[in-house]
Amino acid sequence: MNKIKQFMENFKHNWPRYKSRLVGSGGRKGIIYYILVYFLSITFAFIFIYPIFYMFMISLMSNTDLVDSTVMWIPTKIFWTNYKFSITGLDLDTIYLSTVLDLLFDKESLTSPVSVERNKLLVFILLPWFISYFAGMYTKNRGRVMGISSLVIIVLLFLPVSYVNSLYVAGTQTLITVLSCAFIGYGLARFKFRGKAVVFVIMLLIYILPTSLLFLPRLQLYGTLGIKGTMFALWLPAVFGQGLQATFFILIFFQFFRMIPGQIEESAYLDGANSLQIFFTIALPMAVPAFIIAATYGFAVNWNEMQMTNLYLNGNIKTIPMLLQSLQQTWDQIASYEVAGDSVDVTFSEAKSFAGTLLSIIPLMIMYGIVQRQFVESIDKSGIAGE
Repeated sequence: MNKIKQFMENFKHNWPRYKSRLVGSGGRKGIIYYILVYFLSITFAFIFIYPIFYMFMISLMSNTDLVDSTVMWIPTKIFWTNYKFSITGLDLDTIYLSTVLDLLFDKESLTSPVSVERNKLLVFILLPWFISYFAGMYTKNRGRVMGISSLVIIVLLFLPVSYVNSLYVAGTQTLITVLSCAFIGYGLARFKFRGKAVVFVIMLLIYILPTSLLFLPRLQLYGTLGIKGTMFALWLPAVFGQGLQATFFILIFFQFFRMIPGQIEESAYLDGANSLQIFFTIALPMAVPAFIIAATYGFAVNWNEMQMTNLYLNGNIKTIPMLLQSLQQTWDQIASYEVAGDSVDVTFSEAKSFAGTLLSIIPLMIMYGIVQRQFVESIDKSGIAGE
């Protein structure tokens, strides 16, 4: 009894110290806080990582393992044929440089129209010049920017054709959409004009309308203009703020530009700057978080878009999602000589589909890995600014 009594007295005496360690005190967080944080982090991480891990493990299995109830996670033997086929089916076994050489020397061997490949190559050539010219407004090292952007274009030449096509389609759309949304958002935030409320109503109405509802009128319009089957069918709506999720990006830029103090613009006007100069030299640098959010989210949306892009381009450019959709048809064409051994493995299954899906999201995973920190910080800043 004496020991129990002594223990209770010591516990009561040391309880404030135990309490501070458990729940924290002052600016220090307690053990319970860290337990809850790590528990929630691990739980949410599992929810997001589990599908990727599941697809990866299934993609390594043969059809025999898939129908074997004793095989749960670990395959009896790693079946690399799923990835070999997916590389062929997604056109990842041919580098873009070969397409460039065919365009220059053997145009008849091109799988897409010559005009499409010529315009694509022209965009890649002009892109470093455009970036260096735009960067010249913010840095004196235009030569360095030119060199880095040219190096990126050279790297593109050695990437698989389907990756380059997807980067070309998604990247150009995202660039044009983000720039046009920045212009529109700045105009709505900093200028007063009649009908401004009507513009907002129309934007929100277009945003909530199903995309398929506007598809046929746009398709007829593009056919009349003669741009159907070309990238201009995707670039034209992006220029006028009608790209994918453009209304959402306009509202993001509108919120950021509206927070700019008016005194800054007034001082710039007194120094002789016009509205365009203020937009490029003052507004855009302050809206870097908005650009990161819009560019990251917009690129992912344009990368995954498949149906509308295929119909507007008449199938002249095959992106990763388009090839992924027709993966089973491609398998049916090459399965008779692609797979040797057990005839069961010749049948198309989810293992082959999962292998192709994982290969298709590699560029997105790399992009998110690079901009993850900036993306999270930008969302955090936007939340603070919106309070």
